[in-house]
Amino acid sequence: MAASRIVLEDGTVLTKCDQCRAMHAERIPPTTPPCETCWIELNDENQEPALIYMMTRGQVVTLGERTIDISIPAIKIAMDLYKIKNQKDCMEKVMNLFHHFESERRKNES
Repeated sequence: MAASRIVLEDGTVLTKCDQCRAMHAERIPPTTPPCETCWIELNDENQEPALIYMMTRGQVVTLGERTIDISIPAIKIAMDLYKIKNQKDCMEKVMNLFHHFESERRKNES
């Protein structure tokens, strides 16, 4: 099991490996995670943004069929529930993650 992990409120443990596998499975087309060459260890300052991102990445703003952004209210609610202190920094990191992966998804669709 990876050293870094997220424990959800219901007791579910998500390792960074679980998150990576989920991310690769959601890509279009799905890709295989680089498990043999990868060891994911988030810095402490990225633990909370990773938790909030994983919780809210499916809450998106759309225009027709096109995804435009991640839902800021969803991020805010999740940060409040988890009592995130530096919410501005956390939200910026979550949004950067979302836009990074959304850009990758769009490249894979082309």
